[in-house]
This record gives sequence, structure tokens and C-alpha cells, in this order.
Amino acid sequence: MSQSAPVLLLIDANPDDVRLIRGELANAKHDDYDIQVAETLANSLERIRLGGLSVILMDLVLPDTQGIAAFLRVYPKAGNVPIIVLVDQKDEDLGQLAVEKGALDYLVKQQIVSNLLVKSLRYATDRTHTLIALKASEAKYRELFQNVTAGVFQTSIDGKFLSANPAMVRLLGYESEEELLGLDIAKDVYMYPDSRENWAKTVQEQGEIRNSELVLRKRDGTKIVVLENARAVRSQTGDIMYYQGALTDITEAHEQSKKLSYDASHDALTGLVNRREFEIRVERVIEANKANTAEYAVCYLDLDKFKIINDNCGHVAGDELLRQLGAVLQARIRQGDTIARLGGDEFGVLLNHCPLENAIQVSKNLLRTIKEFKFVWDQRYFTLGVSIGLVPIDESFNSVSDVLSAADAACYTAKDRGRNRLHIYEPDDKELGHYRGEIQWAAKVKKALRNDEFTLDVQPIVPVMPAASNHLYLEVLVRMMDENGRQIPPGAFLPTVERYNLMGNLDYWVIEHTLKAFSENPKLLANIARVFINISRDSLQNSDFPNIVADLLREGRLPPHKLCFEITEAAAMSNLTKANQTINAIRELGCRFALDDFGTGVSSFAYLKALNVDYLKIDGAHIRDLADDKGDFEIVKAITHVGHALGREVIAESVESKRVLEALKEIGVDFVQGYTIAPPHNIRQIGSPPSPESVQSD
Repeated sequence: MSQSAPVLLLIDANPDDVRLIRGELANAKHDDYDIQVAETLANSLERIRLGGLSVILMDLVLPDTQGIAAFLRVYPKAGNVPIIVLVDQKDEDLGQLAVEKGALDYLVKQQIVSNLLVKSLRYATDRTHTLIALKASEAKYRELFQNVTAGVFQTSIDGKFLSANPAMVRLLGYESEEELLGLDIAKDVYMYPDSRENWAKTVQEQGEIRNSELVLRKRDGTKIVVLENARAVRSQTGDIMYYQGALTDITEAHEQSKKLSYDASHDALTGLVNRREFEIRVERVIEANKANTAEYAVCYLDLDKFKIINDNCGHVAGDELLRQLGAVLQARIRQGDTIARLGGDEFGVLLNHCPLENAIQVSKNLLRTIKEFKFVWDQRYFTLGVSIGLVPIDESFNSVSDVLSAADAACYTAKDRGRNRLHIYEPDDKELGHYRGEIQWAAKVKKALRNDEFTLDVQPIVPVMPAASNHLYLEVLVRMMDENGRQIPPGAFLPTVERYNLMGNLDYWVIEHTLKAFSENPKLLANIARVFINISRDSLQNSDFPNIVADLLREGRLPPHKLCFEITEAAAMSNLTKANQTINAIRELGCRFALDDFGTGVSSFAYLKALNVDYLKIDGAHIRDLADDKGDFEIVKAITHVGHALGREVIAESVESKRVLEALKEIGVDFVQGYTIAPPHNIRQIGSPPSPESVQSD
């Protein structure tokens, strides 16, 4: 834990909530928080008193107080430390009330995922830093005002200087006091002449002005901002004789304050409004929509093909693309509308006073603009696409999260229908219902990862020629369990795992628990020749993955040479350079690699030589009808011949009949794998290796 890590005070008496927060933050690998837990209101107040906190995350149900009263006890003691409250879904109104009372935000426990939690905490800590910077700036210029000689003046009722000290002369950029005496203050000194009339009226009515900001003009026309304290000097009869006061130049502080305020509401990369400010504006629209009949809409934009540019050209190129595209989109929206960068390659547009037919036209213009946008990097041209979800905001929406959830769902539907298109949100849309179902699956997968609700099966990979030893070749298969202990088919949850970028987390779980299973059974470990574990494209493209594998190998007992990682042809081809870097780094640890599903791509042979793998696993689509399909026979024969010529061993998948096995023997593959030869079984029930002869006759 870094000494500079932000300190998160988690006020929560529920162990499940604490595990949830720790687990989600652990999933966000680039976010490092020092999490300190207080289980009661009393303990939390004592910890707050000690100071040093960056953000407070608090449940409103505590053993010694509950509801909004809990927040109102903590809020005055927190000072500048932002508070995010946790509520159950049924208590969302309580979270909104806490925000009205001063909380920075609220999170619904049932909807917490890594990216949402990290974004909220990151915004909170950024806000803390902004407030500290603002206070430091204010303190600096208060000290300047108190310790540096200010410009002191006396002026007549009709707006002429009567006297001015040298600091005043320098402040306005003149050479001498005599030059000031000839000026018309309203015309020559005030940037906006009408302000002088308002100033005089205020002093006449109130007798003085304290710490007021004025915008003045120097001799060369430069604008300056000054802090003024002035009063009217009256005669014994109460008539105003003249005005006197002092000015301090706070131009730099004023600009710094404006910049900090701007930074707090804008994206640093693109200069567009950031997600938090966008949500604030959408919230205003929702409230305004209740009071009038104006029409509003939100567009949710998710770029297509952006990852290709990041992967091939690096993040510097990706950042430059976002900067350029942000400027282009800003120029294309209507005056009065808001465009924001919501994060990553996602943008949002808030359309004000915009009927649906106009909103559709604006969305189509954005589609065309992005389609025509060309990005040049290192003498290469790139084009993009975009999927857009459009949501008309009506009285059915009660919160920002409802609007953005609907927009995200509509955007996902556009992407799912083929990308580079627009989809308009409709409440009874069946596809949106499917998307919300995926969100539920994502929550189940995350819970399963936290609570070890996955299990591991293994399926033997059998040498075609009789082996001289009883050593086992096994492929590890992951299974998810439901609440009744029944297996859930991979096809039910893996698409969601991929959609929500959870494959890397699942890969880690599988590797860790595979090594653990063998470490706990040394006798079984001695009989293992090779263990095959599938890894995803996410892991293959992760620069830190070799270090993760090295750490896990050090903790386990499985020798590296017995571990073989399987990668699909499609995953390797998505970024061949990066794939080879990862493969070579892991091979240096002693591990092996297999290329899975080989033969499904049109360029399989062209890329095979470029990949440093030990095994080829021929896709089952070419194996199942091998005995009756001459084309499949020749394809498998060619793959086997080329594989052997390049020093790779060849494995045939989906071998389910005696006739197919005999044909594979004729071709000369090295290993076979199939349900009939040996079905999958639990990793802790491994027996002696099966024989290819166990395949039943057709």
C-alpha cells in the first residue's frame, strides 16, 4: 500500500457489504485505496476526528443509528471530506434525500460494479483535491492582500481621482499620480462603465463596500480583477464629501479559481464536459421536465473500432484521436446542447428543447460526422464507427441513473444489431430486456468470483499411440454453480463475462484454483504430464499477465513445464505483436502454449509460423464428419502435415467415433480429445488415463 494512497473510510456494519466493496476495488487493478472500516456511528466519528481521510463511504443502517439521522450526525464532522452513501434498491429515495442534505452521491448496493464504484470514488477524491487547491489559492491571495501594500485612493462624487498612492498608480499601469487625476473613472478605469454607477449607488445606500470584486482596465487596455474595500466619507451634516478605499490585484487568483472550477466540471483530455457535470445537467432537465412541456433527449455514443487504434498505435494515439474527435463533435452540436465525454471512448449529448424527430436528425448527423472522420497517425489512416442510443426524456424518468441506463441499453442494442447505427429507446423493447438480463448475469458472475462459486472440471487429452507411462494430459474447464449447487452451462454466462470485460478476472480464478488443486494433491501432481488452461484475449493482451502467472507459479507446486496455456486463433490474430510478446514472456517461465480452434480462420496457415506455440488443436468443425467428408479429411491432413513440419504437436478435438479415430490415426495426429473418449469430470476425481480404444464403435 503506497503511503500516498487515498484513505477510504467505509462506515458499514454488514460484513457482506465490506466484502463487496473490497472485492470490487480489488477488481479495479489501477486503483489503490487504503480501506478503513468503522462498524458503528461512534467509531466512525472518532476516526473522522483523527483526520487524513480522502472519502467516506457510509451505509445508512448502523447498529447505533439509522436512516438520514446517521448521515446528519456524520456530515457536520466530515468537513471537506466528501460522503457517498450506500442504500438498498428499495431505499433509493433515502439516497436522494442524503444528496439533498449534502452527500456527494449515493450508490445502490445491488448495482455496484467495479467501474461505477471507482468512478464515484475517483470523482470524490478529485473533488477533495480541487477544494484543497482552491483553499490554498484563497489563502495565498488573502496573505497577499494583508501583507503587500495595496493601492489606496480617494475619489470625488463625480468620478475623479483626488489622490492615489504609488501602488495604485502601478496597479493601473500609469507612471504618476498626476496621470490618474485627469481620468474619468467610469470611462477610463472601469471595464464596464455601468458598473461605476452601480458601485456609487451601493456605497451611497450602505455607506461602504467590503471585499467586492471589480473588473478594471489598465492604461494599456488589459483587464484586471481587483478586490476592493471602500467607504463614503461624510460631513458633519451627513453629506458625502468623497470616497476612499483600497484595491488589491487578484487577477491571478481569479483566473486560477476559474480554472479549478472549469477543471472540476470538464474532461482533462478533450475539454468537453465530464460525466459528473453531464449528470448534473441531465438532472436539471428531469426536474424542469416536471414543470413545463419542453422536450429533451439524451444520446449515448460508444465508438466502434477505437480499441484497434489503441492496440495498434498505443494510448498516445488513442488520446489524440479522442481530442480531435471531441473538437469535431463539439462543432457539430446545436447551440445550447451539451456534449460530454462520459469515460473511455463513450460520449453523451444532452439535447435541449428538441422534439424526437429533431433528435433523430441530430443523431444521424453525428453518425455521419464520425463515419466521415479520418484519423491520421504515423502516416496511417483510420476510420471509426459509432453506436448511438437515443432516449427521449419524458415524465417516466425519475433519476439520472434511469436515463443513462436506458441510453446505455439502447446503445448496446445498436451495437448488437451490427454497430454504426442508431437505436431509439422504447420501454417495452424486448432487446433492452435482454440487455438488462445481461446486467443481472454480470452481477451473478462477480458474486461467483468473490464467493468461489465456480468449479473446475478436466477432460483428458489422449495420445493416439499407446503411451509408455501413465502420465495424464488434461484440459481444465470452468463451470459455474447456481444457488442449488447445479452446474450452469458455459454458454449461459461466458458471453456476459466477455461483454463486461470479466474474462481476465475469470482467467485468474481458473489458474489460481487449478494450481491450488494440484498443490493439495502431490500424488496426483506426480502423474500429470501436461495441464491445458484456456486464457482469453484480455489476458493475452495484458502486459502484466506474465507477471501474474509468475506470481501464481511461485505460490503453487505445479512445475511450469507441465502448464500449457490455450489461446484461440481469433484472440492471437487480434494483435499478433502483443500476443507474441505475451507468449514469449510466459514461455521464458517454462510454460507451453497451444493454439486452439485452429482452422477456423481464412488466414490460419499464413499466421501459424509467426506464433511461437507448441500444440495445434484442430477445431471440431473439421473433425466430426472426418470419416465421411473428404474435404475435412484433406484439411486435417494438411494442418497435421504443416504442424509437424513446424515442430508442433497436433491435437484433434471432438473425436466421437471409432471411424473418426481410425482416420486420425491414418493422418498421424498426436492426441485426440472427445466426450466419448473421456467425458469431463471434476478435477478432484482424476483417475488413470483413458485409452483411445475406449471409443465405442459407430
